Amino acid sequence: MINIFLSSFVGSIIIIGNAYAFNYLIFKKKIDEFNITDDTFFGFILIGFTSLLINFFFPVNKSISSFFLFFSVSIFIYFFIKYKKKKNLIWAITYLTIITFLIITFANINRPDAGLYHLPFIKILNENKIIIGLTNLHYRFGHTSIFQYISAIHVNFIFKEEFLNIPLAILPGVYFLYLYGNFNFAIKKNDKKNVITLFLLTAFSLYSFSRFSGLGNDGPANIFFFILLVHYLKIKKIDSLSESEFNRILIISSFLLMLKPFMVVTLLIPIFLFIISKNKIIIIKDFKKFFCLFFISLWFLKNLLSSSCIIFPLKQTCFNNLIYSNDKVIFIASKEAEAWAKGYPDSKVKNGFEQYNSNFNWLDTWTNNHFKKVLEKISPLFLLIIILVLISLIKKNKYKSIDYRKSLYNKKFLYLIYFLAFCVILWFLKFPVYRFGLAFISSFIIVIYVYLFVIENKKFHNRKALSAFLIFGFLILCMKNASRIINKFDQNYFNAPWPAIYSLNNKDNNKFKKFEQVFDQKNNLLFFHSNGVECMYTKSPCSNYLNKNIKKITKFGYKIFYF
Repeated sequence: MINIFLSSFVGSIIIIGNAYAFNYLIFKKKIDEFNITDDTFFGFILIGFTSLLINFFFPVNKSISSFFLFFSVSIFIYFFIKYKKKKNLIWAITYLTIITFLIITFANINRPDAGLYHLPFIKILNENKIIIGLTNLHYRFGHTSIFQYISAIHVNFIFKEEFLNIPLAILPGVYFLYLYGNFNFAIKKNDKKNVITLFLLTAFSLYSFSRFSGLGNDGPANIFFFILLVHYLKIKKIDSLSESEFNRILIISSFLLMLKPFMVVTLLIPIFLFIISKNKIIIIKDFKKFFCLFFISLWFLKNLLSSSCIIFPLKQTCFNNLIYSNDKVIFIASKEAEAWAKGYPDSKVKNGFEQYNSNFNWLDTWTNNHFKKVLEKISPLFLLIIILVLISLIKKNKYKSIDYRKSLYNKKFLYLIYFLAFCVILWFLKFPVYRFGLAFISSFIIVIYVYLFVIENKKFHNRKALSAFLIFGFLILCMKNASRIINKFDQNYFNAPWPAIYSLNNKDNNKFKKFEQVFDQKNNLLFFHSNGVECMYTKSPCSNYLNKNIKKITKFGYKIFYF
């Protein structure tokens, strides 16, 4: 456990060190302008960008990752020496270390996706520079996230390989710190709408992101969507936002696209804000747009090389004239993913993915299965809102002098409602599984409630009660994770109490697997075949599919898989 605690500490200073570097390089912030609660999450963005860029030319191997570790710690030491608010910094590191330790110790990985393609892809990044036609080995490798790159660059010579789990375990702590910092800021500004929005968002997030095993690739996407939402709500004047406000929203939207392809919809926010802005010339001149353009271009190029699609598996963005193009893989990835999200495994009639997806043939099956899950997961939020509504009705006599119509005409909230309604409709029509729409649904409910029921007024007496509720919720999260650690304390498997990354089978002691080697006709190794089970973090490239017709060539040191 000491190893995990030390790893949590080092992981925390890596994130903070890179966050400072990002804010200095991109936003030109001086050291004492760095805001720990507001700026730390940018560390993930710089680390992801760095790892992605490296992988175009080299494997993100232990040598490179060890240098990254040394460089990140050096930046942090410099930052720590120069930073005047040392007490705040020490408090933040202590908090992140403890919450990360609680979240990751004896935790399960995200099952089964981590074993199917998250961990195998991280291993590919550690052992190979970018592989062309990678989706021909396994179409799920087209669904990977920038967070796998962040994890890959944490595999070094100093810590255990399980250190790759640390960034994902740190993320909830950074996110809760961000939410609570902005909640307190909104209280100081007496911004009642933002106070209630952040209160509900924080309460819901404490409930939704308390388990390491529940994060996977969808957790970071939902978390950064909420961060984008908060940044939007902090805009002072919606039609004349500042350069800094626009840049932050653009960067977060760009990063969201790389976390999950369907988050491409978030780019509508900076586009819309630019269209209605009175400061277009100032916004255009700023160089930070080129950073975002370069970052997105790298990601699209990575997608194109690995899958022949700019956004996999969106057919309209795919090229069918490349040597490694494969329409069959794209079709399966697109139709199967949509069908499974709409409850295809629960359907009694199996007419094929395309037939099931069309004409709302999926609706009855989805309503009887996935829809119940959505209601179950969202019900605590509904309950909390009902309680707040009842409290407001009891005190409604205090609002008689307020112009309710003026409160309703809030352009910032109206625009947000339209956008969230669009996201919810798109989610329902294409991928109506809860983990994909968690952020869309909850945000829509919260914003609708705040828009209709929360009225700005001079007197606001519930600050302490709201803060106490959130602190209590955070303590519940800590106790829940501590209880899991205590209950699993006697478990003994390889590298316990780290999450098992070599096997999902609890009976085999997290044993490292040696899978079947698949060779071509010239006896060249193609890939490792796991015989249908999860590849996990083993030799790469590994696939649980046996593609007998696949071929491999090497050009300029780059592997190309094709049929």
